[in-house]
Amino acid sequence: MRSLPTVFKWAGRATALLFLLFWGAFFVEHLSEWFLRRDGNYPPPFVWIAQLLHFSMLVGLGLMLRWEKLGTAILAAGTVAFFASIGVRSFPKIALVNLVPMACFAIYWTTLALRPR
Repeated sequence: MRSLPTVFKWAGRATALLFLLFWGAFFVEHLSEWFLRRDGNYPPPFVWIAQLLHFSMLVGLGLMLRWEKLGTAILAAGTVAFFASIGVRSFPKIALVNLVPMACFAIYWTTLALRPR
């Protein structure tokens, strides 16, 4: 049987991958919606900023697959910045979904720290 820290480590990585695919689908859809327009007009600056912040969330999720602490820091900052920038009314509800992989890694790090040596 696997140890409890290992279970949470892999649960964090698995949820990070699922959210990377989920938020990545939104990212690709919004890229095509805003940047591949038939009229050839570029979107306003706030869209560029929102896309960049959305991409930072994806970078954080991707980094979590290998470097948990760096990915967690980037994901936390990117999530807050992105959802604040788009002004979603249900900001806490939607943004808090990204806490799932972060919580798994927090439990992983805590159980490692509390292990008797």
